[in-house]
Amino acid sequence: MKMKKVQGVLLMTLLAVSMSGTAMDKTAAGAAIGAVAGAATGKSIKSTVGGAVVGAGTGAMFKSGDKGKAARKGGAVGAVVGAGAAAMTGNSVLKGAAVGAGAGGMVGEATH
Repeated sequence: MKMKKVQGVLLMTLLAVSMSGTAMDKTAAGAAIGAVAGAATGKSIKSTVGGAVVGAGTGAMFKSGDKGKAARKGGAVGAVVGAGAAAMTGNSVLKGAAVGAGAGGMVGEATH
């Protein structure tokens, strides 16, 4: 019963953050939404951090202009690297690609 209450609170927080996302930078809003989603669906801090990375990278990729273009290029490279690293270590290739794309998107945006 307690876990359902926590998930309900996290879902409400997710909705509040997504509605106020227009006031926030897309990268920050994506990180917040991803962290809440990771916390709601995962069992550890690692899930929350992974969700934040994926969300921030996704938010960065939705930006327009040069920063968004750089984030999308970084995300594509990051997805390939993440998938390869996950395959080599025996982890989920899809998870590796998602986290790699998120990290690559943030790096692409930051280095532009």
